[in-house]
Amino acid sequence: MNSEYLLNRTVEAAAYPVTVDEVKSDLRIQHTSDDTRIAGLIAAATDFMDVPSGAIGKALINQTWALSVESYEADNSIIIPITPVSSIISIQYFDVDNVSRTLTVSDFHLYGNQDRAWIKAKNGIVVPSVFDRLDAITVTFVAGFGASSTNIPNSIRQAISILIAHWYENPTGFATGANVTELPFAVQSLINLNRKGWVA
Repeated sequence: MNSEYLLNRTVEAAAYPVTVDEVKSDLRIQHTSDDTRIAGLIAAATDFMDVPSGAIGKALINQTWALSVESYEADNSIIIPITPVSSIISIQYFDVDNVSRTLTVSDFHLYGNQDRAWIKAKNGIVVPSVFDRLDAITVTFVAGFGASSTNIPNSIRQAISILIAHWYENPTGFATGANVTELPFAVQSLINLNRKGWVA
C-alpha cells in the first residue's frame, strides 16, 4: 500500500454493538440510575474494539470512510486499509491539470474479506493519470459487518459485553486479589479470535 495516505470517517455508525438494555440484562441491573454511565461504557468499549485503532482492527457497524492516496499501486489497484468493505460509494481523482473528476464505480472490481480489501480496474479499463498530490485519488466506501448490531459476529459482541461488565464492576481500576489493569482472559481470547490478520 502507499506509504502515505489520508483516512477520514465521514459518517459514523448509526448504532452501537450492544444496547444499554442488553448490558443491564447481563449485569442483572433493574434500576435506571446507571443508564448514563453504562451508555458511556458502551461507547468506550466500542472505541476500544472498532477501527481505526481498536483491538479488533475491523469496522463493526456500517460506517462511511474516505481514503485518499497519491497514486495507484503498481497493478493499478488501490488497497483499502479498513475492513470489511461492503460497498464503494465513489472514486474521485485530480487529473494531470489538477481538476477534480469522478470515475465510474462499476468500472472497478471490489475484492476482499474481513482482513483485506482492494479495488482494481476491470479488464479493458484504462485508469487515468493523476496530479502529483497526496490526495490525488479518493475512494469513499462503506465498511462494517452490516447496518445492525445483529450483523456483528457474536464473539465480538460477547467480548464487548464482558469488557463493559469488567469496567462496570471495577470503576476505580482496583479489585481485591485481581489485576484489573489487564483485560479479562475471555475478552483477550475473543479479541484474538477476531483480530484482523490474526492466525491462532
